[in-house]
Amino acid sequence: MVVKPLLRRCCLVGVFSLFLTGFGEYLWLPDPPLPFDEDLAFTPVIPDPNAPGVIFLEGGEDLQFRAQEAIITARPGTTIVFPEGTFYFKDEIVVDASHVTLAGQGIDRTILDFSEQESGAQGILARSDAFGVQDLTVQNTQGDAIKIEGANGVTIRRTRITWSGGPKTTNGAYGLYPVLCRNVLIEDSIVSGASDAGIYVGQSSRILVRRNRVEYNVAGIEIENSTFADVSQNWASFNTAGILVFDLPNLEVQGGRNTRVFGNVVDKNTTPNFAPEGNIVGMVPSGIGIMIMANDEIEVFDNQIRNNGTAGIAVVSYLVTEIPISDPNYDPFAETIHLHDNRLEMPYRPYFDGSDMNILVNYLFRLEPPDIIIDGIMEVVKEGGVSEEERLCMGENITHRRLPRSGPQPAAFGNMNLASGNTNVLGLPSGPVSRDPIPFLCAHPPLEPIELEPPLPIPEPQEEYTPEEIEALCGARPGGVNWGAFVVACPDLADYDLFADPTDPLSEPNGGGIPYILTTPLFSDYTQKRRVVFVPPGGHVVYDPVAPFHFPVGTIIAKTFLAPDGSRPIETRLLVHREEGWVGIPYIWEGDHARLAVGGGSVPIEWTHEGEVLRWNYLVPNMNQCASCHTATGEMGPIGPKAKWLNRDDPESQEGQNQLSHWADLGLLVEAPADPAQAPRLPVWNDPTDGTLEARAKAYLDINCAHCHNPSGLARNTALYLHAENGDDTSYGICKPPVAAGPGSGDLHYDIVPGDPEASILYFRMNAVEPAIKMPELARNVIHEEGVALIGAWIESLEGRCTPPGEEDGGWPRR
Repeated sequence: MVVKPLLRRCCLVGVFSLFLTGFGEYLWLPDPPLPFDEDLAFTPVIPDPNAPGVIFLEGGEDLQFRAQEAIITARPGTTIVFPEGTFYFKDEIVVDASHVTLAGQGIDRTILDFSEQESGAQGILARSDAFGVQDLTVQNTQGDAIKIEGANGVTIRRTRITWSGGPKTTNGAYGLYPVLCRNVLIEDSIVSGASDAGIYVGQSSRILVRRNRVEYNVAGIEIENSTFADVSQNWASFNTAGILVFDLPNLEVQGGRNTRVFGNVVDKNTTPNFAPEGNIVGMVPSGIGIMIMANDEIEVFDNQIRNNGTAGIAVVSYLVTEIPISDPNYDPFAETIHLHDNRLEMPYRPYFDGSDMNILVNYLFRLEPPDIIIDGIMEVVKEGGVSEEERLCMGENITHRRLPRSGPQPAAFGNMNLASGNTNVLGLPSGPVSRDPIPFLCAHPPLEPIELEPPLPIPEPQEEYTPEEIEALCGARPGGVNWGAFVVACPDLADYDLFADPTDPLSEPNGGGIPYILTTPLFSDYTQKRRVVFVPPGGHVVYDPVAPFHFPVGTIIAKTFLAPDGSRPIETRLLVHREEGWVGIPYIWEGDHARLAVGGGSVPIEWTHEGEVLRWNYLVPNMNQCASCHTATGEMGPIGPKAKWLNRDDPESQEGQNQLSHWADLGLLVEAPADPAQAPRLPVWNDPTDGTLEARAKAYLDINCAHCHNPSGLARNTALYLHAENGDDTSYGICKPPVAAGPGSGDLHYDIVPGDPEASILYFRMNAVEPAIKMPELARNVIHEEGVALIGAWIESLEGRCTPPGEEDGGWPRR
């Protein structure tokens, strides 16, 4: 069986579109009422300022840094209340402490505006359990508005997300974006303008999305690769598509199932699709009410689905996208779907948006698309057929068809029968379509209502040092390194006595500190770096052939960033190993001393590079942003001190001794192989004599990207893994479609396209400086021209071809 491509009939579609779009104005049915009390839903609840654990912030130009510092120092159980007013943020807000709520004075009174954002891929990023947001507006973020990753317990209520310029491809991808979370509640909120999904819950479980208003997004609400979700009493209007329930391949979490969609008003979702090309949602035609793709055990009932011109409800297989499936564990079919007791009302005249799928629907159904559409692929190509348990069931769905006088009647059904293999003389699928609902008149047992699990208990707070104790610890001068002070963040870097000259981080290290370098370092805006590790007396570093070395408690790793010409230090970051784990502490150099910068900071830089004057604001990360790169499997730790990076000549050794051997000879490193040749090593990225083009490119991507893009890193939800040891082409990005990339896709279809860097998303993002697009997200504000050239040359050297959607040979495979 050969099925002709659906989406590549450009000439025919274009001519047909021009003819149809001039058909006339569309006649809409009257607006239905909201499914909730708007006045009640959006009335703010202001915390009691005298209640324990409540912090009220004052306004001011430095609110961004004070807010971030308050978040970093907050104890579990804290509510941080932003003041009334509009405040402009240049960097993302990062929350790492559990049981923290960010609150405002109301969605019309507290507005956090990110239109001037210079760093961070989102407005607010939370990576902690029991996180909450309420009673404020986040607007004009460069990327996602509020992203919550890996949390157990998410509560977002009475929150507004918007992009003030209206629907644009350059808007952030997601408004409210919990991913890899559990126990998610999103209610009484408003989202408009997201270039992917207004409310998106991905790879999560136990989800309640209720009483929200989503308008002018590509997808109003999307539940993706998630389980046990209730989507109810929402108003989804003027989106491209109202509500999507999808399951996609090549993600860490698959097998989406058990979602109920009920009691929603899904009306006039006819905004033209403005998603960047390359994102899966960009293939959804406008005029879709509810679409289910490849998700199982879905119950859709008691919804008002009106004025969505392409389809009220569409149930399709992932195969309809014609994107080749490389994931052997992926099930592309939508199974055990139950549609019942919905009211569906199509507009009085045909609706056309010029998209391929919309035109195909109108063509197949002779300008009168039914209320409920299926693609008919699973029924033909599913290996072993469709069981009674897996079949689509419908019942008691009613419609008012086109003409008001027609009155209520059973909802119209249509099977596109796309897998029949039949085409017309123009090469378009020709069905034949079936309007017979009888094979699908059945019922599945109702799904159980979703209940969230009990909230996690607030952990007992750790004992904190008093200001007097901190002053005593940091003021001690034992001679040499002040080891006793590593348990606190001292106000001045000099308090640790790390360097012989406290005003010069390039001076001789105290306490046996050992400078070290990496074969290939992370690029940070052409800054120069000096790395020194300080191990407490009697301590040993334990060798590991794969992971970062194991350092004893009390270790301090200092990394100083200097201006590109080396003329002055900009910042020194400490990575300190305490009993409870590693912690990052940033210090900004001001003259001859470096002050503590808990909330981060900004330093203007000017430098001439190859005849070009470069000017930018160098952003010093806040303490929580340190964890953005240094966290894996929920724990923070070093990145660079691995065998594969340290296995090179020692900068302090006059004989050019290998660093691993030098550390072992000092008695510092234990359990290392006697011969460094037996230890792993990655080459110097810009030394052609030190490795092949591929080896050097993968070394560069490893150090710059793999701290997030690995199976346990913060970007694991993308399933793009860039550690050099990854031998799987798909998860390394070759011919891999993007996940949650938004504008970062650059209207491109694959992360890496062999032989074509300009068509590769990875290359595109390395060439960008916009916060929502650039990669890496942090530590870079200018383009690393030499690094980009290396990756471009490597991609150009790759052989092979990515099969574009619609060009897979042999039709849809049986699965």
